[in-house]
Amino acid sequence: MTAVISEAQLKEVAGFEPNGSLVVSLYLNVDGAKRPRLQDYEKELHSLINRARHEWFTGDGGVDKEKKRALTKDLDRVQEFITGEWRRQGVKGLVVFSCADGGFWHVFELPVGVPSALIVGAEPYAKTLTALLDEYKRYCVVGVDRKRVRFFTVFLGEIEEHHGVFVDDMVPDQVKEGEWAGLRQSRIARHIEDHVMHHLKDSAGLAFNFFLQHGFDRLILAGHKELFSKFKATLHPYLQERLVGEFSIDPDAPLTEILKKSLLVEAKVQKREEESLVAKLREESHAGGLGVTGLKPTIEALMRGQAHILLVGDGYEERGFICYRDRYLTVEAGDCPICGAPLNLADDIVEDIVQVAIDQNVRIEHISHVGDLTEREKVGALLRFAV
Repeated sequence: MTAVISEAQLKEVAGFEPNGSLVVSLYLNVDGAKRPRLQDYEKELHSLINRARHEWFTGDGGVDKEKKRALTKDLDRVQEFITGEWRRQGVKGLVVFSCADGGFWHVFELPVGVPSALIVGAEPYAKTLTALLDEYKRYCVVGVDRKRVRFFTVFLGEIEEHHGVFVDDMVPDQVKEGEWAGLRQSRIARHIEDHVMHHLKDSAGLAFNFFLQHGFDRLILAGHKELFSKFKATLHPYLQERLVGEFSIDPDAPLTEILKKSLLVEAKVQKREEESLVAKLREESHAGGLGVTGLKPTIEALMRGQAHILLVGDGYEERGFICYRDRYLTVEAGDCPICGAPLNLADDIVEDIVQVAIDQNVRIEHISHVGDLTEREKVGALLRFAV
């Protein structure tokens, strides 16, 4: 289990081939702010599993007895794991993939919530996980002083150091008077600064190589403040475009302190970007505009395939109705206009809105840093086209 998902792990999940067996993909929102009691998310888990049993075990459906036996084993294993040995301990989103016949079992604990869903299919349903990772930006933090450079990534509230510490032994620690007899002090200082600039250029090259190898969305500078302007000037233009902030700190500081300051920069960046999106939504939310706010207009835009960016206020929940077969959403009770079956009551239709948006490749933005949202603005969408 891990809270930080690497690209290699995601590729392993997405690339799994069950060779004809069924795969269970579970996404469960276990955020304590929304589901404070264990019974709250366990009840939802039971509902998701019972729905899967009904869909796959009622009637023939083209599924043979052996596949049903294997699916029963996977569903039981998932349920027993979550209600038995697993402990929440601050986790907000839980993702489980299971295919017992293929020896496939992956559990990811996330520090962010996910829309609850259970998907049974011929391959792992990694789309929700991919969309989540795409929404949350990966930050690179470069810690630099006059001789050393360190590289970190910050993602989903976690920090990881890479490659250790690079030390440039060519930069003099100090200058002994006898070593530079006959040279003026200014020339000595200039000589040292030349070495420092060479070190900064080498560090910038390492930073660009790190970007090519690992990829990241945002760059933060950390270390000695007096070096920042010189270091910025040596960065590759790609990295200059990704630079979003900086903070002073001893490069030998512990990871916890570097993470704390990095998250403060990240929060400022998120606030700025969220404010820009909300301002755009307000500007476009008029008759004929490219924006809608409110639960019903947002759902209708999704059902028409208009949505380009879905905006959801942090913690926003609302009841609604859904046809799970056709993924039809509405705020009104009745029958599904596609298949005619009675619509199911959804205690939190917002999770289903997010899941439908993921299926439509709609960009999703959770708004958590804008405090003046009206009730109507807690869910909305920027549109691809107006009607």
